Order: sequence, then C-alpha cells, then structure tokens
Amino acid sequence: MIEEGFGEEDMIAALAGAGRIVEDYPDDCRCLIVGYFMGTGPRPCPLHMVCDYSSHEVVDIVTAYVPQRPWWVTPTKRGRTQ
Repeated sequence: MIEEGFGEEDMIAALAGAGRIVEDYPDDCRCLIVGYFMGTGPRPCPLHMVCDYSSHEVVDIVTAYVPQRPWWVTPTKRGRTQ
C-alpha cells in the first residue's frame, strides 16, 4: 500500500464512492471492485480491491492494488494474463 501511494482511508473512500464490480468469483464468495481515490496527481487514481463477502455481517478486503500495465489496459479491462 505504501509503495503504491494509498492507505486504509483511500480503500474505504474507494469502496464508498463510485466503485463497481469488475469481476465476480461466486464460487469463492469474492469479487474484484474498482474504485477511485485521490492520489498525488490531479486526477483520481484507480484502485482494485478483492473483497470477500462470505460473511453476511462484514466485507473483508483481501488485497488491494493500483492496476498497472501490462496486466490491466484500463482500470476495467485486462491486458496480459501472464
């Protein structure tokens, strides 16, 4: 998180804002959500969060990262898979 320039507050803001599900993994009760946070630049920065929704009481953020090339062409479109 520190290397990519975001913190816990940014994850919460990204989830509470105009985030959306990019991929759903129903067999694992997980989904990939993209949201946006204000990084160091003038525009909002995309943030990917894999969330576990197996509990009806809480949603756990399993991992979070800033999507980057070559794995992501845009914040919602995959690029290279390996």
